[in-house]
Amino acid sequence: MYCLAKKPTPILNTPDFQKVFGSKVLPLDEQGLLRAVEMVALPGTKFQILKEHSAHILEVKTNDYPCNPIYIDARFTEHVSEITPERKKILPPSEVILSKLKKALGQPYIWGGNWGRGIPEISALYNAPKNILSGVDCSGLLYEATNGFIPRNTSDLMHFGDKISSIENIKPLDIIIWPGHVIILLESYLVIESLLGKGVIETPLHDRLQQIAEKSFVIRRLSL
Repeated sequence: MYCLAKKPTPILNTPDFQKVFGSKVLPLDEQGLLRAVEMVALPGTKFQILKEHSAHILEVKTNDYPCNPIYIDARFTEHVSEITPERKKILPPSEVILSKLKKALGQPYIWGGNWGRGIPEISALYNAPKNILSGVDCSGLLYEATNGFIPRNTSDLMHFGDKISSIENIKPLDIIIWPGHVIILLESYLVIESLLGKGVIETPLHDRLQQIAEKSFVIRRLSL
């Protein structure tokens, strides 16, 4: 059986959606992060249903996020046939991506977030805080800006696109990346990123390079 996301659809690594979203006290870790959230599937994402859990919860798999186990709330989806096509990954023009990145400035850092406008249906279904997924994490910032064209996680972005050998050759939309974090070049002298405790911010490239001098980072060009 298969289903398709009708709207932005939270993907969790646990079937207990009620505990994650419906508890009076959210199950946050010591950093204040809701680690049960993996990402937000974009509208049109196709899922194969592996197992039906309690009520509306499904264990699924999807080519858009090849991790497991993952779970969704079926009320965000509609049933489709096996031959239903996968979500089309259409890359916006570079100027559109840059514009989307700039518009994200000031959004909060949200673990697993890649739909900055938030998902009001979570509040309606689980009585969760209205802003529970209103924001983006570091890779989610670029994922949303590219309409989900790129891999969702930094572990996959480490090997996506072309490696750039020198910082002198960097150009807008190149990424500076190491395990667990990604920084995006916005202009020749400016970077943008989503940081825990700060949200989406701009920083001069020179200053940021000094701050991460001890990191074993790589530079990737996303072939945009």
